[in-house]
Amino acid sequence: MARTSDPSWPTTGPGGWEAWRGPEEPPPEPVPWYARRRLWLVVAVLTTVGYVAVGVLATARVYWEFHRKPNAWELYRAAGEEVRNRWRTWPAEKIFPDSVPYTSEQGGIEHAGRVGIAPERGCDTGIDSITAAVLVRYGCRALLRATYIDQMQGIVLTVGIVALPDDRSARLAGESVAPTDPSVPGPFLHALAFPQTIAARFADTARQFATADRVGPYVVLTVAGPADGRPASAVRKPHGGWFQLAPEVGRNIAGALAQPVQPDCAEKQEWKC
Repeated sequence: MARTSDPSWPTTGPGGWEAWRGPEEPPPEPVPWYARRRLWLVVAVLTTVGYVAVGVLATARVYWEFHRKPNAWELYRAAGEEVRNRWRTWPAEKIFPDSVPYTSEQGGIEHAGRVGIAPERGCDTGIDSITAAVLVRYGCRALLRATYIDQMQGIVLTVGIVALPDDRSARLAGESVAPTDPSVPGPFLHALAFPQTIAARFADTARQFATADRVGPYVVLTVAGPADGRPASAVRKPHGGWFQLAPEVGRNIAGALAQPVQPDCAEKQEWKC
C-alpha cells in the first residue's frame, strides 16, 4: 500500500513540487561600470609602480658598477690588456730605448746603443715571407724593428718585436719560427740598415746569427752580424759567442715591454677605473 500520509512527502498539484523546491533566487546584479574602472585603475597603478621599481633598481645597479672599486680579477685582466696593447700605446722610443744592457764575453755589463727604428709596423714587412706567414697564422698584430750596435761597435743586431693576441699564441708562434741552428739564419728577420750610420753595411748577407724567443704576448726575433758588413759566406770559422748579446738585448727589450703593472686608480692620467 502506497505511503501518502507522510507530511514530509511532497504532494502533486498546486503548492506541491513547486512549493517543495522553494522560491527561485534572483539573478546577480551586474557589476557597476565604476567598479570595473576602479579595477583597471588598480592594475595600471601596480604596473606603473613595478616599472618604476625596475628602473630604479637598474639605475642603482649601473651607478654602483661605475662607482665601485674594481676587484682583483678585474685589475689582473686590465693589467694583461694594457700589456697586450703597449706595442701601439707606447712611443717607439720607449719600446726601443736608447741603451740596452747585456753581458759581455768577459762577464761584465755593457750597453748596446740604438742606431734607428723602422717606421713600418706591418707583419709582412721586414721579414721573410715564409716566417711572416707563420706569424700571421697565429694572429700577428704588428712587427716592430730597430737596430742596435754593441758597445765596442763591432756587432750590429736588428731586433724585431712581434705583437700577438695572447701568451699562448706567442709561445706557439715563437716555437714555430725559431731557427734550428742560430748560426744558420736562413729565411728570417731582415737586417735593418741605416744609411750614413755605423750600421749602413748591415745587409741580409751579413746575418750570421738568428734567434727567436717569447716574452708574454710578444715574440722577439734577432739577427746579428759584423758591423763591417762582411758576408756570412766569407767567414770560415763562425764565432757564435760574439753574437750572444743579440738574444739578450732582445729579451731585455721585450721583457720591459711585457712587464705587467698593477693598475693604480689614483693615477688618472694613466688608468681609467
